[in-house]
Amino acid sequence: MQRRNFLKGASILSASSLLAFSSLEAFSKEKLKKGVKRSLRIGHLTDIHLLDKAEPKAAVIKVLKELAQHTDRPDLLINTGDSLMDMNRQPKDRVQQLWSAWDEVMQHNAIPMKSCIGNHDVWSLAKSDPQYEVAQKDELYGKAWIKKKLGLPGTYYTFAQKDWQFIALDSIHYSAEKGGYMIDPEQMLWLEQQLKDIPKERPILIFSHVPIISVTPLLYAAQSKPANELRFPGGDQHIDVMAIKSLFKKAGNVKVALSGHVHYVDQVSYLGTQYYCGGAVSGNWWNGILDDFPPAYSLLDLYEDGSSHYQTIYY
Repeated sequence: MQRRNFLKGASILSASSLLAFSSLEAFSKEKLKKGVKRSLRIGHLTDIHLLDKAEPKAAVIKVLKELAQHTDRPDLLINTGDSLMDMNRQPKDRVQQLWSAWDEVMQHNAIPMKSCIGNHDVWSLAKSDPQYEVAQKDELYGKAWIKKKLGLPGTYYTFAQKDWQFIALDSIHYSAEKGGYMIDPEQMLWLEQQLKDIPKERPILIFSHVPIISVTPLLYAAQSKPANELRFPGGDQHIDVMAIKSLFKKAGNVKVALSGHVHYVDQVSYLGTQYYCGGAVSGNWWNGILDDFPPAYSLLDLYEDGSSHYQTIYY
């Protein structure tokens, strides 16, 4: 990818984004004919993996401008994690460089943003690193830095907007013993209580970095292994999926679940919940197309009856 390709059209809406907005508007008009109004428009960004280089910074600025310049722009941006290229096993000064790039780019953002934590958003060092013991005592170590920079009230939290309730999950709890990502027991109890407390007539949107239910993890794994050798892809999908799915089914009003992580795109409808896995803003980690998926962001319209419409833009 060359810099001129990223910058081309940065100040105007791209053809693909115009088509996406048009598709959303057509769906909205059909809903309105049935007496159902749109509650919110969401811009979904995931796996930005921002680098302190000109090309990635220009690309993210282009996306932010496309989202903001439309007359019917999103009410809210949801960022489902991996905001920086990598905070894992990086020295503090390197992480600071990446956050400086983030601050520079976000000066171009005109829309409120809510975020959750991705696996690359956790500052960590290897135990063999000479700075490991020092870093352990740093107030920014672990998930503290991402919480501070993105203004998260906690690693998981909830908020309301218009007719909808939103729940951000922290899916970055990797169990080597169980073979994958999950939410911790305390968070599971919290989620269960939240779903009990939220009025049943109020639709809920859940967002997490790692997909809860998705086709993409299996297809991603199938790129490197024959189908008959595949096991449950716990590195790319929640291993506690059955427990979470049961909570959603019992609640009855979890209408949407957003995620990222895999850099692939899919939509799965299961037991009344629409699971949308968004494409990566960074595509193949800023190396063009990953398998069948170019760099992307998405738009999501939420309606007062709990329905939704999701559109991906390959920018």
